[in-house]
Amino acid sequence: MDNIDMNNIVSTDESMDIEMKATEQVESDSTVVEDMDGLIEDTDDDSASEHDSADIEADSPIADAKAPQTRRKRTSPLNNALTLGTGGRKDKQKDKVDLIFHELKNSQVSGSPLTGIFSGMETLENGSLIVVIVYKGQRVVIPLQEMMISISRPEGQSDAEYANRTARIMNTMLGAEIDFVVRSVDTKGRAAVASRKAAMLRLRRRYYLDDNPMVYADRAVEARIVAVSQMAIRIEVFGVETTIHNRNLGWGFIGDARDEFSVGDTVMVMITDVSGDNENNLAIKADIRSLTSDTSRNALDELKIQSNYVGTVSDVRKGVVFLRLLNGASGIAHKCLDAKGRKPGRGDTVNFVVIRKDEESGAAVGLIARIISRNP
Repeated sequence: MDNIDMNNIVSTDESMDIEMKATEQVESDSTVVEDMDGLIEDTDDDSASEHDSADIEADSPIADAKAPQTRRKRTSPLNNALTLGTGGRKDKQKDKVDLIFHELKNSQVSGSPLTGIFSGMETLENGSLIVVIVYKGQRVVIPLQEMMISISRPEGQSDAEYANRTARIMNTMLGAEIDFVVRSVDTKGRAAVASRKAAMLRLRRRYYLDDNPMVYADRAVEARIVAVSQMAIRIEVFGVETTIHNRNLGWGFIGDARDEFSVGDTVMVMITDVSGDNENNLAIKADIRSLTSDTSRNALDELKIQSNYVGTVSDVRKGVVFLRLLNGASGIAHKCLDAKGRKPGRGDTVNFVVIRKDEESGAAVGLIARIISRNP
């Protein structure tokens, strides 16, 4: 016999000598011998036979024979758990990771874009910056030059100053969703290097430069917000980025875009212009205001000249105070007559006196009679 199972030895009469040698190494007290006529009980140990035969049904034709002993390997009950999502066995973590890296490898081979979260930036030993993307829990890195972000560099600016400025700009994108194409995958080391530039160029060819482009002027599209500052938001529309300033975010005055928008959100925008004839020089213009109704105009019509209204300070810029009145109208105040000599600040509630209406800007112009309450 080439292979001998020491826990369940089966032999013929012709191989009895081999069996006797093998049974000397078996820790159990009895063995089962099979010949051409049937199963024969080995009566070397009566106690062992009685114990083994207790597990065999009495009416079985081999009730007097000793059942072979097999040791089952104990497994975790989670290996056969019924889950809500799959309706089958619980997926092992290794299987999930293997599937994710299969998707990364497929992106490398086919060039198809994947989407991840901009989760951080790191500085390598040589001083270069890399962007860290999380894709389904797995780390993917993108070199800074593959992020396709145009940052002008003034003449004479040092490398350190340029790196710091770049880092500040990139910090505004933390938490944004970005597309990427994998360039290299190390399955054993569980690492991947990707390019955002490759993904954006591919999306541009598909949505802008195709024979039947899907993004064009006067079309509403869904955009990702990739950065937000006080005065503007930065959006990406299928591989092309553009900036929307506060005046085009809505009909009313918005003092700080960060109060209304957040990185990682999506927003519907109206494409107002598309320019460029190849994937490298494409540019777009967009706004949000044209997709909403101008309710502030109706609110402005409700105001009466030389009347007092309650409003909230939205912003203060170069001495000019911008307000949002309770009825929804926008207000601009060039003077504050507060008896205590206080200066209004963002979030303060004030008494606003309407002097005139500016139909062009859609705002009421007046002055602040007093500060009702300070922003806590």
